[in-house]
Amino acid sequence: MNEEIQNLLHSYERGLNEGDPMLIRSVYADDAIFIGQPFPTATGIDEIIALYSDFLSTLDFDVEFEVQEVELSGDLGFVRTRSHGSITPKGQKPEGGEGNREIFVVKRRDGDWKFFRYIFNAEV
Repeated sequence: MNEEIQNLLHSYERGLNEGDPMLIRSVYADDAIFIGQPFPTATGIDEIIALYSDFLSTLDFDVEFEVQEVELSGDLGFVRTRSHGSITPKGQKPEGGEGNREIFVVKRRDGDWKFFRYIFNAEV
């Protein structure tokens, strides 16, 4: 797999697990769109970071992403992943795990890959 894509996903994973919205900001393009169950669609980096800041202020993440497929062509591509781990209210202990399925549309901007579109839903 492309090392730049692996580093991008690792930075995102770290941002969630460390509760760091600025690290998360670094992985998104300014004109990105976030579509995730059960959240409202967020369009543009300001809406996306506001959404992350809100839920990172109340939730603790301990998640890991497993890459299932990567397809890159020129400056555009997609990454399909599965994630697993726990998301719990701050200060509480996890009582089980959860999993999601994700599609990241990535776009290369100024030489760096960024999330351009991000779509996920719960794995059942």
